[in-house]
Amino acid sequence: MTIVLERVDVEFGSGLPGARLALKGLDISLRSDECVAVVGPTGAGKTTLLEVASGLLAPTRGRAWADGRGDGGDQPLRSVAGLVYQFPELQFFEDTVFDDVAFGPRRLGLSTDAVRERVQSALLRSGLEPGAFAGRNLATLSAGEKRRAAIAGILALERPFLLLDEPTAGLDPATREGILELLVAERSERGIVLVSHDLDLVDRVAERTVVMNAGVVVSDGRTRDVLSDVERLEGMGLAPPVGYVLISRLQRLAPTEAAAVRNVLFEGRLADAER
Repeated sequence: MTIVLERVDVEFGSGLPGARLALKGLDISLRSDECVAVVGPTGAGKTTLLEVASGLLAPTRGRAWADGRGDGGDQPLRSVAGLVYQFPELQFFEDTVFDDVAFGPRRLGLSTDAVRERVQSALLRSGLEPGAFAGRNLATLSAGEKRRAAIAGILALERPFLLLDEPTAGLDPATREGILELLVAERSERGIVLVSHDLDLVDRVAERTVVMNAGVVVSDGRTRDVLSDVERLEGMGLAPPVGYVLISRLQRLAPTEAAAVRNVLFEGRLADAER
């Protein structure tokens, strides 16, 4: 399955003084068999892209649809993608973890047993033990637990795409690592599209990286190739992983040594990821 955005403009305040184009003629395809990171400076249009791709925001101009047959036939985006915002409390509907995760499956008309099974499965996959968390009030959860509960609410819908906006922002290192493990486990089950300023996370989880700036795509390719363009990323105020920065500096000073360092730092891990 593929999410397609074709010549998409999103204009906020259209027709009013101060109107702003958040996306400008955007063309992009996102497949359900890949993990894609979307990076760029603040205001680049990254969250807006997620909102369009999830069907929560209609383009001002252009088209956005999901094609599950490979023939360009339209499917509603809301039926194939779920979005987890950076601040999960913005998308909670109920008081308890169980009821909130069950919110979507109940509205699909599933039986009580089917809803329970989906909630339990989603909680386990999100790293929340049902016996300990199902009855908890959402207000009592930590920031990391809220992030996991919000992800569980989307996983319970069993959609082909999971979209996440800054999934590890503001989390401590241990919780961040847990979210990373969750994403690694889920990327074999569904397409993942994540917006993040954490390029170390991007390097570890995404096969493909899209760089945005001022509402347009400026780069789109294999993550290791995109992250190797250190000057471009740093020029946009982004912080590439230290290994890429080291190789970039060495490349100018000692190309032979840079190649050797690249082999030591990356080739084993990248070979594993590509198998």
